[in-house]
Amino acid sequence: MSKSLRDLLAAAHRRPLAAEHDSAGVLQRIVEGAAEVTGARYAALGVYDSDGAITTFVHHGIEDAAAHRIGRLPRGEGLLGRVIVADSPIRLDDLGSDPRSCGFPEHHPPMRSFLGAPIGRSGRRFGNLYLTEKAGGSSFDDEDEALVMALAAFAACAIENNELIASERARAAAAARQVEAEESERAKRETLVAVIAAQEAERARVSRDLHDDIGQALTSVLLGLRLIDGPDDVTMAEPGEVRRRVDELRDLVAAALRQTRRLAFELRPTVLDDVGLAPALSRLAAEVAERSGLRVDAVVDGAPERDHLAADVATVVYRVVQEALTNVVRHANASTASVAVTVHSGRLRAVVEDDGIGFDPLAPATGHLGLQGMKERAQLVDGTVHVVSAPGSGTTVVLEVPVG
Repeated sequence: MSKSLRDLLAAAHRRPLAAEHDSAGVLQRIVEGAAEVTGARYAALGVYDSDGAITTFVHHGIEDAAAHRIGRLPRGEGLLGRVIVADSPIRLDDLGSDPRSCGFPEHHPPMRSFLGAPIGRSGRRFGNLYLTEKAGGSSFDDEDEALVMALAAFAACAIENNELIASERARAAAAARQVEAEESERAKRETLVAVIAAQEAERARVSRDLHDDIGQALTSVLLGLRLIDGPDDVTMAEPGEVRRRVDELRDLVAAALRQTRRLAFELRPTVLDDVGLAPALSRLAAEVAERSGLRVDAVVDGAPERDHLAADVATVVYRVVQEALTNVVRHANASTASVAVTVHSGRLRAVVEDDGIGFDPLAPATGHLGLQGMKERAQLVDGTVHVVSAPGSGTTVVLEVPVG
């Protein structure tokens, strides 16, 4: 075995190109191995596009500072251009004397002996190897050419392998993006379904209230009017009885009006539009306390109104606090509750606490606490809801919403 062949095998063993997945590293190893096995002072590798223009040029033997002074990369013209389209290596004793040579740019070192070899596989060309200035001033010979062609074939496999890996990574990244997009779309659909379900539940509740409270009240009014107007009712001759029944009807109408106003307020508190979130929450706390007998303390920062809080954010904050207080009244068996709303560093924080019986947040949902609905509302404005509770220690609901 010749020394040059031993050098080639040693270089391949020290620089396992097929295991290298970094494109720049592969190209650099190619030019270094080619220079080593041929005894060339300078080596370079050009990668070109489908039009034959060099897109990447990796060199060995010229210092970075000297390469910077030389400036632009080769353009694939002259002799380099001939190597690009050649099907076999080109070997010259004197590069400068060849009529195909275009000369060297300023600051380029002198070069005489030359060996250019194509890098390709299965009819496809990746680029070319360029070797110059063989050691001792001699010319490249047949053995150098055979060694470089063997290395070029090996390099073509390595480059192709690197391209396959890059292609697989691109496909994997595209698949990951597709999965992410599908997951995002699924989450949006689930959120939309949950919002629609919450809206339908709200409509069902309002429908029941209209039927059970206001409907029954108006039915009673109609019955009372018939009694007053009934010609066969002998009691109608008594003015006092007529007055009593009119007073009852007046009370029924007043109660129905209060119920109507309450439902309208729950659907969209006009105070949110009129004066803002802080008064709406203070009024909500007062009404909950009045209806339930629960003592409710409310401390609400008025900064959001001064900063022009978005209407959708104000509605979400109001609804979450409303739902939390409703849960306290219905389930907590509490004597006191508090509402605290603060704004700091571009985030609004609403905290609803009670001294009730508490519950286990990790236990299976019972379906009546509305916690999921609060979380889904918060997500609509990029907010979060956290619930802290334990049996016997009360419950704390914390809403955080960006307002900056």
